[in-house]
Amino acid sequence: MIQMTIKYTCRACQSTNIVKNGRNASGKQQYRCKDCGACKVLEPTVRYGEGRKEEILRAYQERASLRGVCRVFGVSRPTVAAWLKKTPAVAEGG
Repeated sequence: MIQMTIKYTCRACQSTNIVKNGRNASGKQQYRCKDCGACKVLEPTVRYGEGRKEEILRAYQERASLRGVCRVFGVSRPTVAAWLKKTPAVAEGG
């Protein structure tokens, strides 16, 4: 029989000294780092993939309105606005 051991690391300090610490509101297992005290989910879910984000930002670059893009793709305005702030080339229009 082959056994595999997976070593998880803290996302804040990269320490391997972590322990289970209950579950969050959505039922995901949380872990607490004994070194830095951070309490996090080790593998958070990503709601929108990079390809989806690029598609939405390209549509916005093609001179579609922000509200129109949000309506067509079903993404909230604050989410798209946050993506635009993180992408300076799109935010400047270039």
